[in-house]
Amino acid sequence: MNKQRKIALNRAIIELENPYPKDDIILSYSDFLKVRDYLNYYQFNPIVFDNLVRLANDQWKTEKRISRLSLLQKIKQYLHTVPKGTSRDYYNRINIPKLQLSVETHKLLFNLFRKTFEERKYINHTQIDEARKICNNILINLGLTSTEEDWLCSNFSTSELILNRVLRYPIESVVISNWAKNNFQNNILRSRRAELLSWIIDQEPMFEIDLTILIDDFEYLNKIDLQAIQNYDDEIVANRIMAQELAEYLPKKTNYDFYSNRPHQEEFDLSVSELKLSKRPYVVPMDVSKEYPVDIPHFENLKQNFYSNLQKHHKITMIWAIGYSRLDNQIKYSLLKKYYTNETYFSMYKVCTKTKNIELLKWILEQQ
Repeated sequence: MNKQRKIALNRAIIELENPYPKDDIILSYSDFLKVRDYLNYYQFNPIVFDNLVRLANDQWKTEKRISRLSLLQKIKQYLHTVPKGTSRDYYNRINIPKLQLSVETHKLLFNLFRKTFEERKYINHTQIDEARKICNNILINLGLTSTEEDWLCSNFSTSELILNRVLRYPIESVVISNWAKNNFQNNILRSRRAELLSWIIDQEPMFEIDLTILIDDFEYLNKIDLQAIQNYDDEIVANRIMAQELAEYLPKKTNYDFYSNRPHQEEFDLSVSELKLSKRPYVVPMDVSKEYPVDIPHFENLKQNFYSNLQKHHKITMIWAIGYSRLDNQIKYSLLKKYYTNETYFSMYKVCTKTKNIELLKWILEQQ
């Protein structure tokens, strides 16, 4: 029988039957290969999932020919087959019921994420980015022990994925709150002010950010964006000079032209670095006088808008910070009312719907 037809037929049968797998269905890599194409059509068995996660950890450093990426992909797929007891969190991510996975399984899942950074040599370099993204996705909404929290905080500057796992950690954490206090004015974190602030509010609900911090954030983001644009411009100028003065010495790429039936040379590609600018939590007026690969702020108008709306920006920052916090909705209700105005309505509405704060929505309705 055709191999692909056999896989398709088996998959269709298992999908329709939706059987509950035996606990020992996956104990070795050869077992995994037998069910790899059908695993996510079985019902979720936490023992099977645990065995799969252990297998990926145990086989990570093996010299045998295995697909670590395939193991990670199936772990993610099988985890997300859980049909009951799931919900969506603040970031619209799937919440896996806490009782489904043991603390040890959480630790093993974290170990896979950590391996993609500290033991990356065991996975193909073309697959490492995808492997990290998969492990990052698996960790979303999973609580960890203080040991794992410490590692995340110690390595937050290594990758945006790690930083997201710190700032968007789903439960209260003394480790992360202390880290937030120690890094409150860290330049790397200025564009994530509301999320960082939320960890302070977890421990100090009445804490309110000072306007000078928001001003410092604004001026710093301007500084690094202007520098990024200047560096981009300098690369463009340098490439033009090289193209003009060194064109005959630069290597050229040879392509074959099938229409003329002969090879031809193309000019050497003098590419420039990607232009990356800061993400900002407020409206940014754009400068359309110059052409760039990304939208460029009109810095003069941006500055005028920011300072004339500083109080509004302060309120909106506090609204989102309280929303991001892990406080109970009743506490959020009492804290958020202070920052409600007609200008902050949209942010309040979004935070209330994301946190499912019905009482606060009713209170806002009364204000209309």
